[in-house]
Amino acid sequence: MTALIIGGSGFVGRNLARRLESQGHDVVVLDRNADQTGSFKGRYIQGDAQDSEFLKTVLAELRPSDLYHLAANSDISAGVADASLDFGDTLMTTLAIRAAVVEVPADRLIFASSSAIFGISDQALGEESDQLPAPVNWYGKAKLASEYVLESLSAKLPTLPILIVRFPNVVGPLATHGVVFDFIRKLTADPRRLDVLGDGNQTKPYVHVAELIDGIQFFLGKLEAGVTRVNIGPVDLVDVKGIVAEVCATLNVDPEVTYQDSPFGWPGDVPRYEFNTSKMRREGFAIDTTSRAAVRRAAEDLHTEWSNK
Repeated sequence: MTALIIGGSGFVGRNLARRLESQGHDVVVLDRNADQTGSFKGRYIQGDAQDSEFLKTVLAELRPSDLYHLAANSDISAGVADASLDFGDTLMTTLAIRAAVVEVPADRLIFASSSAIFGISDQALGEESDQLPAPVNWYGKAKLASEYVLESLSAKLPTLPILIVRFPNVVGPLATHGVVFDFIRKLTADPRRLDVLGDGNQTKPYVHVAELIDGIQFFLGKLEAGVTRVNIGPVDLVDVKGIVAEVCATLNVDPEVTYQDSPFGWPGDVPRYEFNTSKMRREGFAIDTTSRAAVRRAAEDLHTEWSNK
């Protein structure tokens, strides 16, 4: 059984590759960047996932059972300034994967979508929401468009099982970005001061990457033909001030913390959202770890990584 992870040099991809490898899967990572997978021992293919002809060649050679589409621009604020980052790395990769899979199908396709497709909402974000998605950044727009592209693929290949997983904020080891990573980086450099983007009241659900992967694997075990959408996340939220407290406690530091006046951390930020995970729990999967506990675990993971550098 071969698993192909497109975009596997990113944060979630590296954790997923290690998990699958530890379970005995034949894992291949494809990424445009040079190999950054660390202890992953499987095959690495460097190439552009926006090139559908290249992808067809790879799929024809590997004939993967599971095709994971994790390719995306992970720097949301950079995408606000330059939309081509999101439309290239996120949407165009989806279009290229669609074109390749039509000709050389995988057994199953898994797509990493995002809460960002909804934008700002006072409702808990569910799979079937009364409120139309209204993303406020190009990242969310590209993820939403990618979902539509995969719907069209399902119409073309109705027997293909497609799992669309909408991620909340994900934290954990091997991170390359994000608020916990940013705080660890800053406080490692200067434990006396911490400058925080926004007013610290931004409040969101956070899941540890290990539990996110648990959820993906659970739903893969139940996957049927057609498109399945699911939110995977915790039942609660944590604000940035709580994250500051957890990171500082982990590092045993007491810095001077400065906040900004704005409720937005950056242009295109969503200061608050809540996931409706009733479908996830109804299907039999639960994340009992709180958002704050997930942040604490991630801070410990990253602190250990930085200490060993």
